Amino acid sequence: MRAKRILSWGLLAASIATGCAKTQPSDSEAFIRWASAHVIATASPGSFFAEPEIVAFREAIGSARVVGIGESRHDTREQLLLKGVLVRHLIEELGFRALILEESFPHAEALDRYVTAGKGDLQDLMNQLAGWYLWDTEEMLELVQWIRQFNSEREPARQVRVYGMDITAPALGVQAAIDALQLAGVDSRVDAQALGLDLQEGDFWPRTWERYAALSNERREELGGNYEQLNETLAGERRRLVAAFSEDEFERTLLKGRIGSMGNEFFSSASREQGGEVRERGMAQVVQWVLDRERTGAKAIIWAHNLHVAKSPFRMPGFAEGELIPLGVHLHAALGDAYLAIGGTFGAGAYPADLPPGERSFEVPSADVMDGALARIGTPCLLVDLRGVEQDSAAARWLRQDREWRAQDSSSVLVPIAAFDLVYFVSEISRSQPTPLALQRFQSLGN
Repeated sequence: MRAKRILSWGLLAASIATGCAKTQPSDSEAFIRWASAHVIATASPGSFFAEPEIVAFREAIGSARVVGIGESRHDTREQLLLKGVLVRHLIEELGFRALILEESFPHAEALDRYVTAGKGDLQDLMNQLAGWYLWDTEEMLELVQWIRQFNSEREPARQVRVYGMDITAPALGVQAAIDALQLAGVDSRVDAQALGLDLQEGDFWPRTWERYAALSNERREELGGNYEQLNETLAGERRRLVAAFSEDEFERTLLKGRIGSMGNEFFSSASREQGGEVRERGMAQVVQWVLDRERTGAKAIIWAHNLHVAKSPFRMPGFAEGELIPLGVHLHAALGDAYLAIGGTFGAGAYPADLPPGERSFEVPSADVMDGALARIGTPCLLVDLRGVEQDSAAARWLRQDREWRAQDSSSVLVPIAAFDLVYFVSEISRSQPTPLALQRFQSLGN
């Protein structure tokens, strides 16, 4: 049972305390009326928009270079399906050529090799991702297979590349950096034990967090110093590493060392707030690295939770003090209007008790909650561009207020029009479908 509790806790970027966040009561009817008249709708989450709706979606994306697509739950089949539809439109209709996942950067390299060159068995690759419990689903498998088919008909420069941006499972990349130094004949001066890779065994960051919590302050300082030593060695041995491999491989190795250092800082954090700040800033740095080095000039999609892609701070009453600053804030500061954020909402649904996170029942919330307001439009699946609201209208005032927004098994509080440019909604949700390998792992957790 303990493993199941840990897994449920780890499904979100930072675990969220249960309870209900409080927001300002208001006249939600004004927003509902406005949104009802401005929806881009589709019959079901997994279907493509009709031609007029594709045109409207294309116009809404405009000249954005980076589009962050959120979700209120990581494990919702209908949100995954709708996100998959949006991703395919962005790739086919608007030429986006990078998909950056809320997944470990070094682990996602194998997924990129599959979509670009067909290397490896996809089901095994999905199950070996650090966040397998998020990604190893039939819904994601179908999307990755589609990307592989899309790429197979295109030359490398026009292919879609897949990346991870997360810093919470760095051990694979750190070990690769150590190995690269050894292969180039360089004394790394620090080994796996000196860098605490044993603490990261299993790549499941909530357990790593627990192991770090048991360390003395002296050991944490020692680890921090060792990571500094690793990165200084990597940077100082640029010539030998480039000669042994290539310029591109050197830059990737250097990034893996830096991610290791950021991961160590994350695990060593004294509080959830501090750890969240390190993680969000670290993911933003990885995204910027991809944009600057690997996909220069290309357009990118970020697939993550709402509370990562949001463009403004949010609050989590009962979980953290003060405002939390997500990845999207950093990207918006760096990219301006070239960064566009899409938030996800849903109405009602239920999960069975057989798999983590266990039995769940979701009722349509109050109309003062964004999810509840959109549910009252009565459309099974829709997308709304919040930027089109009249500035001095009652609907705009509603969107500028603190608004409760579902987040995993709890709620966040944010200002909708500041956090997201567009919002999608699905009326009924069910649990995402694990692949056979993922199902075996889920079922073994309680043994």
